[in-house]
Amino acid sequence: MSELIDRYVHQVGLYVHPKERRDIEAELRSQIQDQLDDRYGGSATEGEVVVVLKQLGDPRTMAASYSGGQYLIGPELYPVMMTVLRFGLPLVPSVVVIVNLIGAALSPDGANWLGLLIGSLFTAAQAALLFIGVVVGFFAILQHSGETLWGNDKQPFDPLQLPPADDAHSVDRFEASVGIATGTLVSIALLYYLQVGGLTLRFNLNDPGEVLPVPVGWLVVVLLTTFGGVLLNLWALLRRRWTLTTWGVQSALNLLGAVGLYFVLFRPILQRLLESAPALGDYLSLDSAALVVTLSAVVVIVLFNGYKFIRLWQHRQDAVA
Repeated sequence: MSELIDRYVHQVGLYVHPKERRDIEAELRSQIQDQLDDRYGGSATEGEVVVVLKQLGDPRTMAASYSGGQYLIGPELYPVMMTVLRFGLPLVPSVVVIVNLIGAALSPDGANWLGLLIGSLFTAAQAALLFIGVVVGFFAILQHSGETLWGNDKQPFDPLQLPPADDAHSVDRFEASVGIATGTLVSIALLYYLQVGGLTLRFNLNDPGEVLPVPVGWLVVVLLTTFGGVLLNLWALLRRRWTLTTWGVQSALNLLGAVGLYFVLFRPILQRLLESAPALGDYLSLDSAALVVTLSAVVVIVLFNGYKFIRLWQHRQDAVA
């Protein structure tokens, strides 16, 4: 009985603010226990616990009730959207400021650092607002599209189907939310690069500055793999679980994206570096250096994704057995 309550409270805790999680879990656990004591005394059966949990409702909806009323985004999507914004908002301005500072440091003409700092802060604010608009708009479309976004959407909530706290299929909300936030930011940048025809550190359509040409086909591939990763992470958050298939697709997209980066990032940048400093050519081979960086990225992806893939495979084998 207590194990079923633990599973329910754990699921609710996944969708609330980390700073409030402990208090909310304690309050919810006390609320459940009070209802059990009032109705059944101190010896409630599993079936009686199920009745109470069904009346409390789906953990995602229960978690949203602790955040107050939402009007544009419903309780099913609101906790997910807030998680993406919570992890993405600090990331977006930081990346914009760092990129602008790097671009100024590499500029042969020097830079007005005070003006650059003010301009970077202004650009960072614009990027943050753009990020908020894209994320909120995307979730609003999902909310009002009228499509079924998760498998048990039309089925009543069944507490007995709650996954255990250490389920191999469970989604790391921090990891998935950072993936969505980072992927959204990278997708916006890639669309900008497609518009200006290559890589640049100056995000200004009217004056993109010096543009480093890259293969457009591979740039499109990287964009599609990045956006595909955003959708898969969002799907996993909505479904609250990874499957062997979705994690395999995610891994394949990551590997294809790493290959694409060889053509649109690593090789062009190293080639420009060798053109700027020909003496490096005596110590550095363009193709070998770009290949080493790409293979290193592939190894990291295989190690990181492979561990999860093995756990999911073992879980499937155990279920079959």
